[in-house]
Amino acid sequence: MSVAALTVNVYAETVDIRIATAYAADNFQTMNLQQFAKEVAGATNGKVKMTVFAAGSLLKPAEIFPGVINEKAEAGEIIMSSLAKEIPVFGLDSLPFIVRGYEDARHLWQTSRPEVEKALAKRGLKLLYSVPWPPQNLYSKKPLSSLTDFKGMRMRSYNPASERIAELTMATAVPVQVIDLEKAIAGDKLDVMITSSWTGVETKAWSKLAYYYQAYVWIPKNIVFISQKVFSRLDAGTQKKLMDAAQTAEKRGWLMSRDSDAGFETQLRNNKIKIDRVDALLRNNLDRLGEQFVREWLRSASNEEVAILLKYTTERSMK
Repeated sequence: MSVAALTVNVYAETVDIRIATAYAADNFQTMNLQQFAKEVAGATNGKVKMTVFAAGSLLKPAEIFPGVINEKAEAGEIIMSSLAKEIPVFGLDSLPFIVRGYEDARHLWQTSRPEVEKALAKRGLKLLYSVPWPPQNLYSKKPLSSLTDFKGMRMRSYNPASERIAELTMATAVPVQVIDLEKAIAGDKLDVMITSSWTGVETKAWSKLAYYYQAYVWIPKNIVFISQKVFSRLDAGTQKKLMDAAQTAEKRGWLMSRDSDAGFETQLRNNKIKIDRVDALLRNNLDRLGEQFVREWLRSASNEEVAILLKYTTERSMK
């Protein structure tokens, strides 16, 4: 069903909106999305009916963004950094070592949101809300106190940024996607990796990796968006109710992310992984590495993207 064939029942005054997401039904992002759909139905007295299609059941992950643009679904959810090459501003939250936690991540989001909205609008889409994943942190076989400790270690890579980190730390990049990660860890193929507390639990990282450092490499975010064509079909009052529900979903989702991170870290700790913050020397090393990433990113960044980063870093330094 295309957007052109979107169900609008004049008598029941209902609008059906299919939301495509790649994540499983029991993932906190999807649960938040389901709650959002339920709240929209309640706030609009059933006028807007949103159906969440989880686990890529409507569109495959790579097809969700273009699928909504091309009217194969009315709304969707993606991780922003997956489109960083196509839409550079989406890659801001995957610049490494420029956030130190959820407060920084929220500040970066508030600073970049207007440009994200503009980028979506150019493609006929309207932003509904954004929710972060738990922070990407460091897992290691041995204690880490400086960048020299990484030399020669086999580091998991799964995107250009993680591959570049391996190069800069003189580690050996080992390409492993998340679907193969548990097997790679159990098979002793890795010495160090960057991933979230959730992934560590899912892959039983404790089978080989004894240390977990809260390095906050980056805190990537998902965005939920709707076709502007569909949104425009709603009357002003219904549009406001939809956006109010989206604001509530964003606030709830940030709390869910933080709570799930704490819960997964507890599971790591219960399985004998030592959890710690990085020490001062390594923190300084990582910050310098982040600065190098930023310098490289600035070579191709637009004036708008540079302005976002400058505003964020300036305001952060004043706190």
